[in-house]
Amino acid sequence: MVEAGPQFNPRKIGGAEFRRSNVFVAWSAKSNRHVHLIGPSQYDAWLLIEFDPDIAWFCERPPIFIDLLPLEGKRRALDFWLKRQSGRQAGVVLYDIRSTRDKALSPDLLKRSIEGSKLTCEVWQAADLQSRATYVRNLKQLQPFVAMEHSSDEEIEVAVVAHLKKVRTASWSELTRLFASRFEGYVNTELARLIHRGLVKADLYEHPLASTTVLRLP
Repeated sequence: MVEAGPQFNPRKIGGAEFRRSNVFVAWSAKSNRHVHLIGPSQYDAWLLIEFDPDIAWFCERPPIFIDLLPLEGKRRALDFWLKRQSGRQAGVVLYDIRSTRDKALSPDLLKRSIEGSKLTCEVWQAADLQSRATYVRNLKQLQPFVAMEHSSDEEIEVAVVAHLKKVRTASWSELTRLFASRFEGYVNTELARLIHRGLVKADLYEHPLASTTVLRLP
């Protein structure tokens, strides 16, 4: 089993790869550092990881490769390595048959190569990411609040959680109206951070984030 450790520093992006790629730089509150993500698919997958409270730790572009069998000398880099709250670890391969690196990589070849590597790996299909487009778009709207520099306000968090315990559900606008006079300017930020940490659940899968978005406790 591969253990998380100091060897898990992201692979450096070479000059040629950087020039031909769309590289996203974002602040990860989960890892407390900036992450560098190659292409929109890797960025979208990172958002799913960043906002998943079951994932305790991750590394983008880990220094781990899968030998593509039986293609001698051909390798496929992992896109992420994850460690879940249970302690289970797994690699992630983002598979998109339309991308340059995956055009010659059939699902069967990828499956056999993963089995041959003896690594625990999850294959995330591009189509699955696209089917969650509304959820990902909502996470993109929440991420700037999570990445803001000022520290979280525990008093707001306690007040929001206590209110949701009492009423069970409340819309985003109801909560901002209720707490705006006490915590001017910070309510939206704290709601986003509570969602990020998994302390509050929101209806983000089917409808765009709005003042009517319903929040509840897990």
